[in-house]
Amino acid sequence: MIPITKSRYILSDKANCTYCYKCLRNCPVKAISFKNEESFVIEEECILCGTCVNVCPQNAKQYRRDINEFLSLVRKPFVLSLAPSFYAYFTEPFKVLTLLKQIGCVYISETSIGAEYVTKEYMKVFAQSDRPQITTACPVVVELVEKYFSEYVDYLIKVKSPAGAHAQFLSHLFGNLPKVFVSPCIAKKKELEGVYDVVLTYEELENALKSVILQEEKNEEDSVSLDDLIEKLSESYPDAPYPNRARFYPSSGGIVYSATSYFNETFPHYVLEGVENIISFFKTFSDFNEKVFIEASACVGGCINGPTMKKQDNILFRRVRLQNAVKRLEELSVKKLDMFSVPVDLKRSLKVKKVEYNVPESEIERILSEMGKTEPSKILNCTGCGYETCREKAVAVAVGKAEKEMCFAYLVEKVSSVSNLVVEETPNAIVIFKESNILYINNSAKELFSSYSDDMIISICLRAKESPNRIHELYINSRKVYLYPKVFDLPDNGGTVVLFVDLTEMVHQREHMNELRRRTIEKIDEVLNEQMKLAQDIASLLGESIAETKSRFAEFKKFLGEENADK
Repeated sequence: MIPITKSRYILSDKANCTYCYKCLRNCPVKAISFKNEESFVIEEECILCGTCVNVCPQNAKQYRRDINEFLSLVRKPFVLSLAPSFYAYFTEPFKVLTLLKQIGCVYISETSIGAEYVTKEYMKVFAQSDRPQITTACPVVVELVEKYFSEYVDYLIKVKSPAGAHAQFLSHLFGNLPKVFVSPCIAKKKELEGVYDVVLTYEELENALKSVILQEEKNEEDSVSLDDLIEKLSESYPDAPYPNRARFYPSSGGIVYSATSYFNETFPHYVLEGVENIISFFKTFSDFNEKVFIEASACVGGCINGPTMKKQDNILFRRVRLQNAVKRLEELSVKKLDMFSVPVDLKRSLKVKKVEYNVPESEIERILSEMGKTEPSKILNCTGCGYETCREKAVAVAVGKAEKEMCFAYLVEKVSSVSNLVVEETPNAIVIFKESNILYINNSAKELFSSYSDDMIISICLRAKESPNRIHELYINSRKVYLYPKVFDLPDNGGTVVLFVDLTEMVHQREHMNELRRRTIEKIDEVLNEQMKLAQDIASLLGESIAETKSRFAEFKKFLGEENADK
């Protein structure tokens, strides 16, 4: 088992993720985990194509931003490696170069310089080979082969990428001066880690430059475009030396175009683009062994269609921008590269990082069974969960990067089974009928209408349908029952549903309470009458006693008065 860790380059926002699985459905290598209400990109499996970032509708997937690292170099000397797709991204690329020089960049060199070295080495290797040779300029292609098609690692040309070669060129000229690389590629952040001090996408560079300008102008209006901010700047060009043919590396067929300068005749080649196409290519590649030069790019159309290029720009517009910029640069009288003046070590080692889960067949079968995939008709392979097959999904569950509940068919069946159980076990009687036929009757209805024919049951249901908003007093099986019906018709003339709520016990309780209430009131009246009589008797006795007492007091008073008179 390989470990499962979160990617350092593609970051996930748990708060934004809605578990829609769109990223997983579109990920060509299924390198995304959905587990315990959290989704993240798996470092060991990801090839950094950036697809998940572009397709996520909730912005829950984003690539790592290194803008602050770049801003720490501003107003300090640094050198810049400029990938040629730069001219396709910016509408005013030469004004952007002026701004870069104003904020501290002491040397702007085109990554195409490194591409010239790489192309020469490609052709040297290809000339000595008798089998297919695949370019390694695209880091996504390298990651894909190392992780998923490691049996074909030896078909990759073991030569550094143009950016890697260019880093050596810059170090030869400027020593340890900080180096910055910019391109439209997210995968370059991993490939060039430790090779350059900062690796940015054009999107990051644009935002960083806007931040610098707005901060210096003490302007907080972030909505303004970079083109507006640099409108008054003059144009600048990259520093010498210039490349010969390698500026078209980022466009489709650009590597082949650069390579043709080394052959007097057309050489066998093929341009292979798109991760899905490359995967399909390698799946059926085993029987092919003819000599051919294969230009491989993860992005259809080349780097000018990279994952962080502006989506509102048509790829044709980008290609035209690149062509126009190259035409202007070629018209300049600038010193061309002399590869003998600066030595570059192009050797590159490749690693086998095979992504392979060894899950026992018994475990896969167990998980499939738990998901209800117990027979071929239930193995839909619908890709709704994001995986191509139910078996792939079962393996993902087994290794802990997916959940059974991601299967929509499984959830529907689970909910349906629960719903059916509720309907069957509810104490309410449920009957579904259409015309003179009973379509369904649950356990409670079977018990309530035991010994009744279908016609009799339908007759009762029709009576309920005629008066659905009152309690019906019925004699069923020689027992008086009180039923409250809920009636509704199924759509598409699917029949009528009658749900009987048995209120018999409730009615009996209510009658019992009424009788108890009546008897209680009678008892209270009886007690009150007895109390009234007692009160009257007491009052009568008290009246006689008071009269006698009054008479005694009068005699005593008189006695006292006579006694005082004698004195």
